[in-house]
Amino acid sequence: MTFYLLLMAIPFLIALTITPMVRQAALRFGVFAVPNHRSMHNGKIPKLGGAAMFASFVGAAILCAVLFPERAAFLQPLPASLLLGVTILMILGSFDDKYDLNCNLKLFVEIAVSLVAVAAGWRIDTAILPGVELALGWWAWPLTVLWIVGVTNAVNMVDGLDGLAGGISLVVSAMAMAVAGLYGNHLTLLVAPLLIGSVAGFLRYNLHPAKIFMGDSGSLPLGFALACLSIQSTMTVPGKAAVVVPLLMLSLPLTDTLLAIIRRMRRGIHPFHADREHIHHRLVKLGLSHGGAALFMVGLSMILAVLAFLMAQGMLTNLRLFESFSLQ
Repeated sequence: MTFYLLLMAIPFLIALTITPMVRQAALRFGVFAVPNHRSMHNGKIPKLGGAAMFASFVGAAILCAVLFPERAAFLQPLPASLLLGVTILMILGSFDDKYDLNCNLKLFVEIAVSLVAVAAGWRIDTAILPGVELALGWWAWPLTVLWIVGVTNAVNMVDGLDGLAGGISLVVSAMAMAVAGLYGNHLTLLVAPLLIGSVAGFLRYNLHPAKIFMGDSGSLPLGFALACLSIQSTMTVPGKAAVVVPLLMLSLPLTDTLLAIIRRMRRGIHPFHADREHIHHRLVKLGLSHGGAALFMVGLSMILAVLAFLMAQGMLTNLRLFESFSLQ
């Protein structure tokens, strides 16, 4: 337990220290979130908070690898591909925060890094459903890519209120770690606490009223990491995942994204064209404060995450019973 607390504490302290520095850099280079028709903040708020989370995550990973070389696994294909994807998406998001890149370009890069991750082993070859195991065959590749790209954009789209994307990411990361403890997935147990610490340290400056936004430099790599960790946490053996658990764990941002895509396509506009009709926007329109709406959604995400953990526990019990009967 002390080891995992240390894995959280190191990136937390790094993020606490460097986020104000990143904020000053964003102010200096003019990387702002300017109020517009779809935003809900007042005044120019610095972005690039994702750079602070990335630096704390990577810095803590390197430090832990030096301090605990016997537990380090960051040069193996799975963690190396995760780090590569997070790095590319952080760079892509940083350019988008500054220059507002074309959404088709961002989607292309997201698919490319997802393909690399799937090739490295972040892949669902067999879906464990209640009472049945479904071998996906060649569908494993496109469905896993769809999952990673979908979650990446879901976290990006839910980043519309101070502390909302970070709060939901904390809940999902913590529950992925808890589920990984059940299923014995040691890689998730190493990476999730680093992610928790990085996000928690950044949230100190992102809660309402936010002093800095994570921007796409934060939401894209954060969504990518959560997509990979959420499926990896439920794998009983490599490639075999209890897919209902991550679906339930991330159901709130995924539902919001699916509704947004349907809404925009019905209107004949690009599915990634931003609007002001997300769930958090509607909650504010109903009378909740910005902080209240964010707290409500994070609380709802926590309830869904607990249900996902109970589902994971039940499915693991059934799987072990089935294996015990098969051995008799």
